[in-house]
Amino acid sequence: MQASPEVRQKLVAVIGNLICRCIEEACAIPYILGQEQVLEILVGNPDRFAELIRDEHHDKTEYAHDRLTAKIDAVTELGQFEALNAFDTSFAGGIESEADLEQVLGLINRLTRTFMVYTGNTMTIFEKEFQLFMEKLRQSLLQAGEALQAIELNPADTAGLEKKAEEYLCAGQFLQAFSCERLLNAEIITRELVRLPVSGEDLKRRLVKRGLSDVNLRSSLVRFILRACYISQGGWQDLFDILVELADQEPEICDRSLLTDQIEQDGVFCCNLLGDSLANLKKWPAAEIRQAIENKLAGRRHLSRES
Repeated sequence: MQASPEVRQKLVAVIGNLICRCIEEACAIPYILGQEQVLEILVGNPDRFAELIRDEHHDKTEYAHDRLTAKIDAVTELGQFEALNAFDTSFAGGIESEADLEQVLGLINRLTRTFMVYTGNTMTIFEKEFQLFMEKLRQSLLQAGEALQAIELNPADTAGLEKKAEEYLCAGQFLQAFSCERLLNAEIITRELVRLPVSGEDLKRRLVKRGLSDVNLRSSLVRFILRACYISQGGWQDLFDILVELADQEPEICDRSLLTDQIEQDGVFCCNLLGDSLANLKKWPAAEIRQAIENKLAGRRHLSRES
């Protein structure tokens, strides 16, 4: 159904507001405090303890008062994975022993758990909220004696939605920007109501290009994407594939040496790319590591062109 511009505009506004609200609401991740933690809060911060008790009562949780539920801010915890900056994970850096590496891996595991919960929450909350919106819309149409039909959006309509993701990106909030992109591609939107226009270049690629074109965002975006690959356990690997493709096709915005430099400086990503351990790779001459990285990137570019 080709709805009126007013209807499409209101629909875009609703979807955009839902996405932004879900990204914010998903930040609050509950976790269970151990008995010792609860006692420390009770003695050291009684007001905080009382707040946790009220939250338990409000949420109607079943935990006893010696095992309360608290909430962390997932976006603050994740940042842009900047907690990893505390460790120099490059091969010239300070990781000299297995104990040093275990600290890094422990932090990565913690960030991975938070990332998985946060991204899962954004999709779950959005699907729930969109379903509630659809139920209200159906009821309104039913009372008016009308039937619900699919609404086709045009590129001008979706530009308003994509602007939300671009705003996050330009603010350096890459986690929210790419979370927004994924929600815009949620199946529930097209399954329930809206037909989106076919675009010549998807939003994800445009976001990466937009960030790389900004000299103030370029390095931090590449670093974020490399870390997102292993923090997401490969779930956001597609962002790296876009980087490699752009380094081949548009070197003016993604210089190959920049990509190689950033990979070389991230020991964890480099180990994954080269398929070897940090202990072994630290024995390699720097020139060999760099050449191995470039060979791997060349291979990925070749496979990308073939596909």
